[in-house]
Amino acid sequence: MSVGIQKKQGWLSPGTILDNRFEIVEHLGSGGFGSVYRAKQVVFGHKLREVALKLFKSETVSQDNFIDIFNDVIILIGLQEEKPSFEVTRHLIKIYDIGVIQSSPPQAYMCMQLVPGRKTLGSAIRRFKYAGGMPVGTSLMFLRQILVPLAWMHTLENPVVHGDLKPENILLKDESELVLTDFGMAVRLPLGALGGTIQYQAPESLANVPSKTESDIYAVGIMWYEMLTGHHPFEDVGLEAFASNYQEAYVQAHLQARKREIRPACGDTRQDENRIPPASEFNHELKAHPQLEAILNRCLSYWASKRYPNARLLLNDIDKYIESGCIQDIDIVISAQNHKGDIPSQSIDREKTLSMLVQDAKCLLASGQFEQACKITENALRKDSKFVPALLIKAQALAAMGQIENAKKVCNQARKLDPDEPDVFGALAEVYKSAGKIGMYQSLRQQERSLREKKKRIGYRRY
Repeated sequence: MSVGIQKKQGWLSPGTILDNRFEIVEHLGSGGFGSVYRAKQVVFGHKLREVALKLFKSETVSQDNFIDIFNDVIILIGLQEEKPSFEVTRHLIKIYDIGVIQSSPPQAYMCMQLVPGRKTLGSAIRRFKYAGGMPVGTSLMFLRQILVPLAWMHTLENPVVHGDLKPENILLKDESELVLTDFGMAVRLPLGALGGTIQYQAPESLANVPSKTESDIYAVGIMWYEMLTGHHPFEDVGLEAFASNYQEAYVQAHLQARKREIRPACGDTRQDENRIPPASEFNHELKAHPQLEAILNRCLSYWASKRYPNARLLLNDIDKYIESGCIQDIDIVISAQNHKGDIPSQSIDREKTLSMLVQDAKCLLASGQFEQACKITENALRKDSKFVPALLIKAQALAAMGQIENAKKVCNQARKLDPDEPDVFGALAEVYKSAGKIGMYQSLRQQERSLREKKKRIGYRRY
C-alpha cells in the first residue's frame, strides 16, 4: 500500500511511504527512465538503512520489456556472482533489491547503495576547470579507480562492456573515491551494446556498430582528457544541431569530429585548428610526462585497433608508470600484474632515471616534438655519455630536424660503443632515409635484421 503520495513537478514528496517498505527523503535526480530518490528502507516500521531508490516511469516497464528495464540489475548481479575482489567491489555500485511498487499504476524500482553528497566525477572536473585541469597525480588516482572495475569486467570469461561511461555516471564519495554506476547500456560480449551518451561514444558506436571493450577505452580517454584539461575535446562540436534538437545531425557532427588527429604539442595552432589540442597544451605539468600523454592519445585513437584492447592492459601501463616512471613499450604490454592501491605508492615527480628519460624522448619523438626529444636525450647523456639508447634517440631527433651530419656522427659514436647492437643500424638507417639515400637505408635495414636473427639464436637480451 502507498500512503501520502503527493507530487511536485512530477516528484514524490518527502515522507511518502511506498509499499510500507520505503520512505522518500528527497529527490536526487530524473532522466528518461524515471527518477532517483534518497529513501529509508523500512522493515516492520523500523528504518533499516538509507538507500538510493530508482523508480521507473510506469509506462516504461512491462512483463515484455522487463529484461531491458532491469539491465542494470541483471548485469550487476551477474558481475557480483563472478566474485570480484574487494578493490573491484568498492568501485561498483551495490544493488540491494528490485521489484514492483504496488501503486496505481504499478512502478518498477531498483534499490541501490546510497553514495551521499550528490557529487560525481563531473563535479571534480568542474572544480579544477579554471585551474588548468587536475594535477597529474590526482587524475591518475581517479583514472585507476575507473580502470580497476573495468579491467576486471573486460577480462571475464564473457567480457562485460559498460557502454555508457561518462563523468555523471561515476559517483564521487568522500571527495576522493569513485563508484561506477548506471549499467543500463552494459552487455556481455560478443553481443555488444548500442547507444550511450553521444559526447562520450567511440566512433564505431556513433556509426551504429555495437560497442566492445575498445569503445569503453575511448570513453575513458575522453574523461581522462577532461580531468587533465578541464575541457571536453569535442565541447564545441554540433552545437547548432543540438540547439535545434536535430539528433541525427548532432551524431554525424561528432562522428566527423572523431576523425580529427591530436596535433603535436609544438604544432602551429593556426594551421592545426582542425586538430585536437594536446592535453599538455592546457595542463603544463603534463609536459614533464610525455609517456602519459602518449597513453592518453592512444586511448583517443579513431581506430579501435589502435587503442588498448581492454582496460586491463591500460591499467598495467598506468601502474608501470606510477611505479617506475618507465613503460618499456607504448604498444600493447601483455603481462600479468596484481592490482595496486588506488593512490600511487610513489610520487610520479621522482628524479628520472636514464631509462625513464629515454622513454620520454621516444614519446616526444613519435609526437613530432623533435627539439624537446633532443634536449631530454642530452640530459640523459649528461648522466652517462656512453648510454647507447639515448644516443640513438638523439640521432633520430637530429635527423628529423634536418641535421643529418650531426645525426650521423652521433650514430657512429653509438656504433663504436656497441658495434653489434641492431638498434644502432636501425637508427642509422632512419638517418639515411631522412637524407634521401634509400640504397643505404635498405642496406642498413638488412644488416639490422641479420644482427637481430643472430642475437635471437644466441639468446641475446636487449637493454
